[in-house]
Amino acid sequence: MAYLLEHSTQTCLPLAPHHTFGRLANSVNTLIDKPYISKLHAAIEWTGSHWCLKSLGLNGTWINGSLLNQSDSRDLNLQDDIRFAEPGDPGFTVTDLTPPCDMLWPLGQAADQFTPIALSRYHLLPDTQDPELALFFDESTQFWYSETLNQEPESQRKILDGDQLTFGGSDWQFMQVQIYGPTEAKSSHHLNDYQFIFHLSQDEETTQLELQHQQTLDFGLRTHHYLLLQLARHRAEDAVRGLDSENQGWVYADQLAAELGLDITHINIQIFRARKQLADSLPMVLGQQYLVERRNGKLRFGCEKLTVYKSATLILALP
Repeated sequence: MAYLLEHSTQTCLPLAPHHTFGRLANSVNTLIDKPYISKLHAAIEWTGSHWCLKSLGLNGTWINGSLLNQSDSRDLNLQDDIRFAEPGDPGFTVTDLTPPCDMLWPLGQAADQFTPIALSRYHLLPDTQDPELALFFDESTQFWYSETLNQEPESQRKILDGDQLTFGGSDWQFMQVQIYGPTEAKSSHHLNDYQFIFHLSQDEETTQLELQHQQTLDFGLRTHHYLLLQLARHRAEDAVRGLDSENQGWVYADQLAAELGLDITHINIQIFRARKQLADSLPMVLGQQYLVERRNGKLRFGCEKLTVYKSATLILALP
């Protein structure tokens, strides 16, 4: 998301995809309460490929010392200087011109230390090594959620535009400008189209994961693959017992933690690392929320096709 440096306050101003300036309170994105400013004085808009400034007010808009009259427009460049109506008034400097995206906006940071966080699908915050919370987008509901990692799954909550989050001793505001649904609808692949192939060492110290559908993707050796494998074992065992697909594989989180020798915090961290790896590797695949499902304090491996090899020997297969 692009932003400007506001000279009068020395703070950064995030730009909405269609961002308006003027003195009509509650109707513009940025209020400039001066008598020579028009009610709707100017707009900065993302065109799909670049940002463009359009002057709408009778008194014009100045960019780099040149006057834009009413209805004139100009593509923006980094370090452009923008002033409205009066060239001597404190104005704005174009500081960032990245395309619109959902982001976490830092609150209380000085302009020279300003670092917003552009959001993809899954984030462990403040970092992956010592996370306090996870932030993720659920395609099935088209909402963002946060989850405190040192609590039970019921700590999950929906995040709406303007909500504040605290982690790493800092406060952040969630800003949503992007909608994912129309893009994803073009994908013809679903997570359940993929065969999950686990390769387990004889001593169960290492687990490699491959996903196979039309081609084979190697997800490498990761600690979180063993968590997925353990959940897959529960699902396969229930299938052998004759349970239907809807009821296969559900296990209480504390039971899974005991089986893996982990606490709930690390269980949650590993789940989100698995989800993030999947989202990074297969961003357009639908149904990613089913990788690990939650229900009433229970979890399960949500995918229906799995194969497990131990030292090259097939030990499990579903279906």
